[in-house]
Amino acid sequence: MKPDTRPAAPRNLQLDFFRGLALMIIFINHMPFNPWFDYTPSRLGPSDAAETFVFLSGFAAAIAFGRSFKQAGLSLGSVRVLFRCSQIYLAHLMLFLLMSTLLVIVTSWDENSAQWQLDNLRYFFDHTQAALLALVSLRYVPNFIDILPMYLVIMLWLPMVWGLSRIHTLLALGFSVSLYLAAWYLGWELPADPTSTRPWYFNPFCWQLVFFTGFAFGSGWLPIPAFSRSLGSVCLAYVVFCYPLENPFGYNQLPWFASFREHYEPLLNKSHLGILRYLHFLAMAYLVGGMMRKHAHHLQNRWLKPVIAMGQQSLPIFILGTCLSFLGGVILNGSNAGLVDSAWVNIAGLGLMLLTAQLLNWLDEKPWKKIIQHSVHQANADWPKQAMLAFSLLCLSIIPLLFLQTQSDPLTMAATAIPEPDLAITGLEDLTADTATQNTEAVAFQPDEQQLDLPDTL
Repeated sequence: MKPDTRPAAPRNLQLDFFRGLALMIIFINHMPFNPWFDYTPSRLGPSDAAETFVFLSGFAAAIAFGRSFKQAGLSLGSVRVLFRCSQIYLAHLMLFLLMSTLLVIVTSWDENSAQWQLDNLRYFFDHTQAALLALVSLRYVPNFIDILPMYLVIMLWLPMVWGLSRIHTLLALGFSVSLYLAAWYLGWELPADPTSTRPWYFNPFCWQLVFFTGFAFGSGWLPIPAFSRSLGSVCLAYVVFCYPLENPFGYNQLPWFASFREHYEPLLNKSHLGILRYLHFLAMAYLVGGMMRKHAHHLQNRWLKPVIAMGQQSLPIFILGTCLSFLGGVILNGSNAGLVDSAWVNIAGLGLMLLTAQLLNWLDEKPWKKIIQHSVHQANADWPKQAMLAFSLLCLSIIPLLFLQTQSDPLTMAATAIPEPDLAITGLEDLTADTATQNTEAVAFQPDEQQLDLPDTL
């Protein structure tokens, strides 16, 4: 079989843009005490950025892993999936380590500055040995850092779903729907805390439905529906109906919606992906998709490239955003900040995420492998950049000096060292030495011959 030499397909800018946008919303929503939360799309209805992120991850998986399955077969394609699972697993452990370290640093300054996170990780600090074993086996999954384990479990089902699709796509789709129904009617859940009955917040048996819906559209198993006014009107009406169900302004002012929300809460539940929540996401996706058909060319705007870069670096940016959300919550804790007062925290965090994504994209290009020939004139013209680079390298080189431990001068230590006593035992010939020579630190052994009990000689 000849190796595939076809160039890789260009990236889907819509996919990367909306993944980047979802990461920005997740950063804002996960920040405790953040007043900006009330003005994110999460308040437009039951579904939020989590469904968007998981759906687009499934769509992206169809592009990335579908090609591997087609070219390398089910076995080697599964190997690539398992390799990706190992990356997600290590990323989850690294995220937990980062969050725990940040918590220790923050609470060392002010014990009450992150009480909500301290309670969330208290089991780890109180029972570290048992918690480590539970952590690596995914039996201990704290809140706020639980989306990666859910994604990991879903990825493990991907080879099975692809194998079923080779028989018939309906079998693959039926497998996903069956898992969802089994979780609802049989109560399938995974434990998240060894000390309680708390399950994973994101139930993978339910949330895989969103992932494989995106995978089905990305693989072509389900055709992307063309936009029509009739279907668009139905989706818009449903979105408008759902708006008061998740917005306090709606269900606090309209008693009927409050009663409906309370009575049908399981169908709106986030942990188990209530069906009304799932339908709301599909309706929103249809409306946004119809809008993008006419405005997709705007994604070529250079001002949107940083957001697209975030979508291209979704895993590291998600980890960074989670850590920044925690630090932002520490800053806002107890401040009662409003929209304006908290703006700098949100803007600073989003700015760091955007800059980091661009840096990671630049590193992916491996700029050190590009041979650039500069003339002497060009080198002289670039002296400001070279000076800035030299200053940056100097700053990096002195970082280890900040951690030096000051010690005494070795020469001074040698001069003031206390000599060790001479504990050598002299022989019997030293007993006849001069008295002056006996006044030393040597210890002479002088046996009393009359008291010696020697064995008989033969």
